[in-house]
Amino acid sequence: MSGVLTLALDTSTSCLSVALLKGDSLACEINLVVKAGHSGMILPVIDEALNKSSILRHEIGLIAVGIGPGSFTGLRIGIATAKGLAMALGCPLAGIPTLDAIARGALPSPMQIMPILDARKGEVFCALYVKKGSRITDFMNVKPPETAALIEKDTLFIGNGCSLYRDLLKHGLGEHYHEGPAHLWHPRASVIGLMAMEIPTEDLPRDVLPLYVRASDATLLLEKKGPGH
Repeated sequence: MSGVLTLALDTSTSCLSVALLKGDSLACEINLVVKAGHSGMILPVIDEALNKSSILRHEIGLIAVGIGPGSFTGLRIGIATAKGLAMALGCPLAGIPTLDAIARGALPSPMQIMPILDARKGEVFCALYVKKGSRITDFMNVKPPETAALIEKDTLFIGNGCSLYRDLLKHGLGEHYHEGPAHLWHPRASVIGLMAMEIPTEDLPRDVLPLYVRASDATLLLEKKGPGH
């Protein structure tokens, strides 16, 4: 899908990221920390990116969106927005896993990579990648100390989980723990767009769904109450 004009967005973390790419060239990217939720900001930010890059909506040929794991609410907003725009514009839609995008954004890396995102409840979303970027584990939802069982050599940790669990990770991993700079901690829409363009059109799924990894709080509450509630 080289040469296509791509709109990419991610709402899986507290950072709202929107990008427009002409082929593999970046036309515009906006990254904002959102404190009150993505719902009221995502469409105005998309419009701002279009205006800044002098691109018209009908020129967009592909939409790409981060599908998680990440914030349940954020994912629903981002994916619903991407689906609505893809339907309105009649263009294909690609979903890219959040952790894959964070790992790709850290390349080239001198060591293997573990993106680690806050999953709340004292847990993290994570996966392990070789230093060239290929994922070698499933997406996981674990307690931070459990990551130590996966690490046997120097590993680059990136993601907002680092700020929350830095001391725990250092204690469990010792000299194998290396922390990447904060500008690598959030998925960037430009990376998501580039990854989406690598997928042949015929391989794109008919529907894009959130990658939750863990059940939502509402689902867990229903399971706890049991049938009949």
